[in-house]
Amino acid sequence: MKGIGILLGTVGASCFALSLVFANPGMLPKHPGYPAAGKSPVTGQSLANDPGQENAMGPGTLQASQGYDDKAARNETKDVNNARIKKSMGAGLLPETDTMNTVAINPAGATSTVIK
Repeated sequence: MKGIGILLGTVGASCFALSLVFANPGMLPKHPGYPAAGKSPVTGQSLANDPGQENAMGPGTLQASQGYDDKAARNETKDVNNARIKKSMGAGLLPETDTMNTVAINPAGATSTVIK
């Protein structure tokens, strides 16, 4: 049992290390990030994953960030039955509605339990 745990741990760690080794910066999304002008003195490659992107500033960024979650934050549910309420009677009591007193009330035992 201990050997299986060691084997699975080794395989998991190897997969994680390989995922870091083969990470492709070209697959990152294009977004306005901080400019990266730095170059590696050894290879001459750029030191950032998104070289040449402009700074995250400007008039559009604040408006876009303010309205990002508006749809999820607003409660716009509507209940058509709320329009039927004429008068609220208070906590725990049924409200007065437009169809009040139109249903005939059958007291217990009046016609439902007639024994012949």
